Amino acid sequence: MKYTTIEQSLIKSGDIVLFHNGSFSIFSSAIRLLTHSYWNHCGMIVEENGEFFVIEALGKVEKTSLSKYINNKNIDIKIIRLKEEAFKDKKEYDAGIHIAIERIKKSIGAKYDVFAIVYLGMVYGLQIIGRIIPKSWNPFEQRSKFFCSELLCVICYNISSKNPYLFQGKTKQKCGTTTPRDIAKSVNTGYVTGNKDKL
Repeated sequence: MKYTTIEQSLIKSGDIVLFHNGSFSIFSSAIRLLTHSYWNHCGMIVEENGEFFVIEALGKVEKTSLSKYINNKNIDIKIIRLKEEAFKDKKEYDAGIHIAIERIKKSIGAKYDVFAIVYLGMVYGLQIIGRIIPKSWNPFEQRSKFFCSELLCVICYNISSKNPYLFQGKTKQKCGTTTPRDIAKSVNTGYVTGNKDKL
């Protein structure tokens, strides 16, 4: 059964897409369970020749047609957009979105940040470690490798003079510990289309 309807006319290049995988997946289920979120994956939308694609970190950073996800009855989607008020002014906002798009395009082909995601899972999964080690840093993070939400954090880093880390929450996490939940709950993003009810 298909989830929420996506109004494609509302989508713009630079929008962020959040995914909930409704089919059985240990990895996706673990992400949702450990981060207390409905969303287990994310990527950025880019438009090329009138078609929308998602650039995302899976086995590596790759580009996938958005229609593949919209037409998948097992995947729920929410599309959000960085808010203009999270930037100094409209000029900085427009420039920032352009920079983020160019950065994520250049990241295509980069390897998956396996050790960083395993460490993050340990921090969330083992409560005693979670209490001792702050969720604000990740010693295994590499700037040449990415997991999905780390990728979005890195490509959006410092594009706003007001908010260098646009997805930073109460834990003041940096890119190596940013999760899809952090991106979904960021005060610097606003709803565009898809499942409006889930955070």
